[in-house]
Amino acid sequence: MKFLIKFRLGKSIFERAIDPRFYIEDLKEIGRAEVKVIKENIPSPEEEPTDEHCFHADIILETDRSKEEVLEILEFILEDGVEVEVLEGEEEKKHRPEEEKKEEGEIPQALLDNYRLETEEILSRLRSALEELYENPGNLDLINDVFRSFHTLKGNTGLILSYREEPNLRYIHEITHRAETVLQKARDTGIGLTNRQVEILQEIVDRLDDLFIAFTEGREEDAEDVYSLLEELSSAEKRKDSMISGEGLPPDLSALINVASQYIPVFRELCSKGEINEEEEEFFRRALLTLYKVTKDLGFEDLNRKIKDLQNAFGNVDFREFCQNLEELASDLNRIVEERSKEAREERREERKTLDTSRYVARTSYLKVEESLVKDLMDIVGELSVFKEWIYIFAAKLDRVYGVPEASRELKDNIRRFRSLMDSLQRTVLEMRMIPVSTLLERFPKLVRDLSRLLGKKVKLEIEGGETKLDKVIVERIAEPMIHLIRNAVDHGIETPEERESLGKPVEGTVKIRAYQEGGSVIIEVSDDGRGIDVDRVRRKAVERGLYTEEEISRMSDEEVMQIIFQPGFSTKDQATELSGRGVGMDVVANTVREFGGDVEIRSQKHIGTTVRLTLPLTLAIRKVLLVRIGSVTFGVPAENVGEVLKVSRESIKSIKGTKVIYHRDRVLELEFLGEKLGVKSSSNGTVTLLVDNNLTRGVVVDDVVSTIDTVVKPIPDMIATAEEISGITILGDGSVVYILEVLR
Repeated sequence: MKFLIKFRLGKSIFERAIDPRFYIEDLKEIGRAEVKVIKENIPSPEEEPTDEHCFHADIILETDRSKEEVLEILEFILEDGVEVEVLEGEEEKKHRPEEEKKEEGEIPQALLDNYRLETEEILSRLRSALEELYENPGNLDLINDVFRSFHTLKGNTGLILSYREEPNLRYIHEITHRAETVLQKARDTGIGLTNRQVEILQEIVDRLDDLFIAFTEGREEDAEDVYSLLEELSSAEKRKDSMISGEGLPPDLSALINVASQYIPVFRELCSKGEINEEEEEFFRRALLTLYKVTKDLGFEDLNRKIKDLQNAFGNVDFREFCQNLEELASDLNRIVEERSKEAREERREERKTLDTSRYVARTSYLKVEESLVKDLMDIVGELSVFKEWIYIFAAKLDRVYGVPEASRELKDNIRRFRSLMDSLQRTVLEMRMIPVSTLLERFPKLVRDLSRLLGKKVKLEIEGGETKLDKVIVERIAEPMIHLIRNAVDHGIETPEERESLGKPVEGTVKIRAYQEGGSVIIEVSDDGRGIDVDRVRRKAVERGLYTEEEISRMSDEEVMQIIFQPGFSTKDQATELSGRGVGMDVVANTVREFGGDVEIRSQKHIGTTVRLTLPLTLAIRKVLLVRIGSVTFGVPAENVGEVLKVSRESIKSIKGTKVIYHRDRVLELEFLGEKLGVKSSSNGTVTLLVDNNLTRGVVVDDVVSTIDTVVKPIPDMIATAEEISGITILGDGSVVYILEVLR
């Protein structure tokens, strides 16, 4: 497509602090643009726009984008004097075959999928950038990045709306448009933002996320509440504009303005009366004396002389004449401010001349691929892993059953290379599913700030190991458990500022999230330096709620008592609040994590703090499984749940009060005979194999460990009744079905 775009822009566009050259840069990003400037007189950000200011230019744009997309880029300034004319390509579009035309109101699926993917990325980028901007609200590079993200989201949304009206997207389009206006003024004037403005933008991004999710789920979301945020954002901008005169200027000029701004408005108000009383005369004398001293101390000699003349004239000339001289002083003050401000801007421009422009060049090593395709590829790799096991079995049969040892040896030699290639393929595909946990954690700094404000506490969040990668499915599924843990840390764990002060702690509490890889698992720890878990209180509440008797609870260790908080319905809060005390939370954490083969443990010290440790498998797609034998039956146990494998004699197993135990590594391990539990008869006589859990607290007895395999674990259909311990099935290379047992979770 070829377009002629005419810019005929005048005073009105500059009154909104818009620089039209940014739109030309946007057009260059979508095609080849030839720009012919006819007339250009663009005011600086500090200048008051007049009828003399204008920007007239013609642009010839060649692009593969549609007219709707070009109009979307220029949408913000179209009514100010921009025309778009199609030179080539429109006729071709009119004469396309009918089957190539889209139906009215139908959004192409590829376009819709791309919009969803890009919107997720933009919202993620906005959260990260705003978090950085909160620490440095005057950083113009960050403001520009945030502006670009809002601008891109607005453009993408407008393109979808050109196909069909959709309430949620209409909200997104309008919200991004209004937020973009404030950001554009902040970056064009170089003033920056306030912390409150950044907080408002963070809240707006949260609501944009709500609207986007509602759109993807096919339901309507009411966003009227966002307009109050937008109003506050705009009013904060106006309040900031009224203070521009003193901010970002040299200290001496800023000090003069701060003093003058206190007196000159009052001078003008009194002058408007035409005459003043004795008390007001005294105010004039004191105010002029203060201004005289300030200008003398700061070195403003011309102003100092004029103020001295005013002091001499006051009471000796007509009051109206005095007020005219006073107005001349105010004009001189404004002139000095303007001149000095211009000098300061020029200095900043000189500093920015060394800007590294390479940062504006988009470079990416990522290729966008649909998640369903990665899942299909993962399934294929899993099936290949099973096929690899079959090849091993077949190689042995060639020698043992078919009597061709040469073929068996040759096949075994090639299997080694095949195995290496399979391992590389498996690792690569696993990496495709892995994403950094920072995509989850980036939401939490604002969550902690909001909770702190709500509860009247001072809490900071520290994040470590955000680059640690985890299966995307797991990252999504642990979002709710992580929110529960953070909420509990701030609500239950961190004390009020008064409590912390009385305990000799810093007034500001700390919640820390630490992520790291350990073996084949990823560990995420959520810790706080709060009050810790009161084990005695947990004991009392457990008895009060009828979960245990006094006798049962007295026999439990402190570590066992702390595990009670993971039971459904348990809470130490006496009254339910909006945040906690309803008995819902920690049981959700434990159940969700354990559903996909993870584990949860908790450590706490009274008045020191609490740490909740989540142990998560790296991926759900392919799992390393220990094949174990009981009698003639083979079962599978996830390898990540097994800490040690031991061969022990039956004589070393003892019985204490009816419970089978063994002494190992200075600990007494409680044992469970898997064959007895599943009703499978053991064929082992003198020696058995012991699978010990990661915490070295209990073990499972089987006859033997057959091998370790990488395999795809398939879920069992709901209509098939199975034992509670069976989490899925896998198929071995010889076609046999093996049940996967979660006995050490």
